[in-house]
Amino acid sequence: MSTILGIISDTHGNIPACRLALKIFQEHGVQEILHCGDVGTVEIVEILSALPTHYVFGNTDSRGWIRRAILDCGQTCYESVGMMAREGRQIAFLHGDDWRTFDDLLHCGRFDLICCGHTHEYEWRIEGEKTHVLNPGALYRTKSPSVAMVELPSLRVRKESVR
Repeated sequence: MSTILGIISDTHGNIPACRLALKIFQEHGVQEILHCGDVGTVEIVEILSALPTHYVFGNTDSRGWIRRAILDCGQTCYESVGMMAREGRQIAFLHGDDWRTFDDLLHCGRFDLICCGHTHEYEWRIEGEKTHVLNPGALYRTKSPSVAMVELPSLRVRKESVR
């Protein structure tokens, strides 16, 4: 049996798009969500709490109230970098504005999947022998709002437009 992760970033408080993203995740059987930062508002955390959601902070997040909202909704806050193992895969996620940390994670050879945001543009690539890098795009300040889903352990990725 596989696990499906929903990957989302740069919601920036866009409540209608976040509701639609959650609906997409639910329709595709997503079991957990990774939010790669720039959450924007408490309402985003409340909406996504319909599924287990793991958060890192983005460069525009006010850490105090975002952290409080995440914990109040029973979700997980990793601060700047999240790391987890699922289905035999090592996963890291961060916002992506700290390029030094991103490069350290990318070149350490430990991770099968690194998820990030910040650029507001979708990206899926393989770096080196085994590290897959995924940016799901953004829900705000983009011409093409999108999210992504990753099936584990195969690392098959599906991009979905959020419109």
